[in-house]
Amino acid sequence: MDKITLITMAAAEAERLAAVVGGTVAFDPSDYRKLRELATELQRQDDANLSLYGRKVYEVYRHVEKYAELRKSYPANSRPVRKVCEAAAKTLAALERIGERIVTDVYRKAGAKYGV
Repeated sequence: MDKITLITMAAAEAERLAAVVGGTVAFDPSDYRKLRELATELQRQDDANLSLYGRKVYEVYRHVEKYAELRKSYPANSRPVRKVCEAAAKTLAALERIGERIVTDVYRKAGAKYGV
């Protein structure tokens, strides 16, 4: 698959994880098998940005997994839950920036190749 397809699929899966933190969806690890496989595939890429993107996708998954565990024993406004939510939000923001960098790089290289 090409780079843009990979990051688009990963971004869609990451948005599903963000819904868990938002409280609209319950967390079930079996629902995110495709995300874990995609993160592993991205981490194995030769491109440093794609590899970083894969690591960040998996990091978001781990944050949401920890959030689900903490919510079983802590209220929503407790310090451990807030810290995990903040970490997940920072990682999601980093994912967005890395995704934009990858897309920009792809289009820049295509423009240089075709003389645009």
